[in-house]
Amino acid sequence: MTDLTHLLDSLLEKHNARSRRNPSQPKDEFLKEAYRINTHIISLTTYLRSIRAPYLSTAPPPIRSTRRNSHASSSKHPHVGPPDRTYLTDPQRESIDASSKTLIRDLNASITQLSQAETVRQQTIDQISAKKRARIGGALLRWAEGDVAGKNARGGGEISGEEQTTRMWREGVLFYLQMKLGQVGEMQRAMMTRRLEREVERSKSVLYKTKGAGAPAGLLEEQGTMNGFGGGHGGGKGGAGGGYPSKMGAVELEEEAKRTEIQLSPEQLQLFAKENEDLLKHYEDTLDQVRTVERSVIEISDMQNQINANLSIQQESIGQLVTDSFNTTENVGGGNKQLKKATERKSTARMVFWATCGLCSFLVIWDLVF
Repeated sequence: MTDLTHLLDSLLEKHNARSRRNPSQPKDEFLKEAYRINTHIISLTTYLRSIRAPYLSTAPPPIRSTRRNSHASSSKHPHVGPPDRTYLTDPQRESIDASSKTLIRDLNASITQLSQAETVRQQTIDQISAKKRARIGGALLRWAEGDVAGKNARGGGEISGEEQTTRMWREGVLFYLQMKLGQVGEMQRAMMTRRLEREVERSKSVLYKTKGAGAPAGLLEEQGTMNGFGGGHGGGKGGAGGGYPSKMGAVELEEEAKRTEIQLSPEQLQLFAKENEDLLKHYEDTLDQVRTVERSVIEISDMQNQINANLSIQQESIGQLVTDSFNTTENVGGGNKQLKKATERKSTARMVFWATCGLCSFLVIWDLVF
């Protein structure tokens, strides 16, 4: 089927009509807060999905892209920024991790406050209902009122059922928010874990390349010659394993290192020392990044566990509310049957009333006649 949405929008614009109606704002404070939390969760989810590729990329960003995104990385909440980024620097990734964790923590606190407010509301309604049921003479009045008792019972049943439905619905809303927040936390944790794995793999690759290209050619040739000589000598010895003892090998390595230093010029020695310092600094920076990401993953995991615990509590509450709803339905049905039977039978109060009226009429007639 052809999509005519754009054609319809253009026709509406020609007639100065709105293409989309503004959504009505809910009047309930619970719904307002739930919509606000859900909006932030959707925004954060969309942002994390949009930056997943540049976030996990290990390619170094170009200079122009770094300058262009330097201002954007300083914002407090990066999920409101432009999502079409191609490259991200390490400070930008750390800023994204910190702001995302802060936002998830704030949303979790907001959901907890919303749940506590709902619990207080339910407790208040229960206390008011208990006070109404505990009025003095209430049972006696219901016994004496006959049919009116059935109306009151039906009215109370409707109020109780409405409140029960509201509680179940709000528990479902809280469960949905907790579930969506848990999915966002799991997404960020997976991204950070994958980034940590790629950083470790890249550091291993850099170390391998440095080992292959950093050693001088003369040292590699002499080391290969010494290895061949040692192997031949060990083969001549035969027997128990061959080769030189460990102390002799250490002494020979020291002598070999001294001969290599003598063969190299001071500029080459200084160059190798600088390369070693740069390599050590690179691995220290990589180790710091790995530790930072590891701490972030641990924090996200803690929040994930807390969210899962809240989900379990909400699920138990919903199950209890469903059970109470079934019990209430059965009780209301049984009460309606009993009320129907009671209305079919003659009421004791009605019989006493008619007997009293008959007796009084008989006495009046007796007095008039005799």
